[in-house]
Amino acid sequence: MNNKMPISVWILVIAMALNTTAASFLWPFNTLYINGYLGESMTLAGIALLVNSALAIAGNYIGGTLFDRIGGKRTLILSVGLLLASSLGFLLFHATFLGYLGWLGLIGFSGGLVFPTVYAFAGSIWPEGGRRSFNAIYVAQNVGVALGTAMSGQIARIDIEWIFYANFFLSVLFVVVLLFGLRYLKDPARPVVQSQLEAAATTLSGATMKSMWFVAIGYAALWFVYVQWQGTIAVHSKDLGVTISQYSLLWTVNGALIVFAQPLLNRALRYFEDDLKKQLVVGAVIFLAAFVIVPFAGGFTMFMVAMVVMTIGEMFIWPAVPTIAAKLAPPGKAGQFQGLVNIAASVGRMIGPTLSGLAFDLLGMNAVFGLLLVLILTALFFFMKIRTLNVQT
Repeated sequence: MNNKMPISVWILVIAMALNTTAASFLWPFNTLYINGYLGESMTLAGIALLVNSALAIAGNYIGGTLFDRIGGKRTLILSVGLLLASSLGFLLFHATFLGYLGWLGLIGFSGGLVFPTVYAFAGSIWPEGGRRSFNAIYVAQNVGVALGTAMSGQIARIDIEWIFYANFFLSVLFVVVLLFGLRYLKDPARPVVQSQLEAAATTLSGATMKSMWFVAIGYAALWFVYVQWQGTIAVHSKDLGVTISQYSLLWTVNGALIVFAQPLLNRALRYFEDDLKKQLVVGAVIFLAAFVIVPFAGGFTMFMVAMVVMTIGEMFIWPAVPTIAAKLAPPGKAGQFQGLVNIAASVGRMIGPTLSGLAFDLLGMNAVFGLLLVLILTALFFFMKIRTLNVQT
């Protein structure tokens, strides 16, 4: 087996790092800009983020379906072209709420198209790499988040309008890298016609589909929990005296740990013999440990401990999910299976802030903690019901 990651996967990794860096110039400031610069209510700001997430879900489904029907290269060209156009439109027409809402929604949709396409490509062009290609993309995205949020904060201090230029510039680089790399990217097969899709559907066993749904449900539940660090837990920590700079340090540690702890993670996964089911279950247990700590955190130090523990759980689960989707997908379904797990993540990100915020307002933070523990246990339950999966390293 060739252990060297091929150049085609490296292209996807570099491109996704640029894509995530570009997105990270925007997401920390969306609410601030709509409320503070456009003068709109927090309710409208929430609606804008909801539209962005909802259209990302639609993009995940359509992108995965197009990958299977018209091929990866065509889908990728369509996706990145629309994303670049959306970034340009956002740069030019964000000065009104309707303009901001419309172009932010299109960015969500086009970004949704990109993700299942890239993940389906990663799984199909280097299947013998197992989880390694997905793990490399996962690490690259976290590098992008760390760089984007760090640079965007400094740029916004000078002039917040510059973040839109930075987003567009990095989107251009993202497109250039992918277009340059098209010659290295090969579709796994010729575009699948309807008869082939129907044949694949008939051979798709009930056990396989159940396992895929169990993964998706657990993944959505954990994303619901994860986004609380940007919502209710952020508010709770502030009430306990954690400063904004201390809170931002939590995310710096999160990103640094993901990047620099990879050698330790690889050793741990070899110890588990690369059993993906076991990887998900252990990751969910570690998640549970983190959110047992959080309710008792009285200051910055314990929040940092909880963040480190949760990050370790995240490192077990996040790269394993697209690996499982690639492993379970029958011929002609790779895009749809990657679309499904990306939809699951988007659903968790979309409903998490709304439902937890409602629980926080009506019942208080203890009720939120109870809800989060129930969701982690739900994810653990569904992960344990997955059939055993092994993958090459």
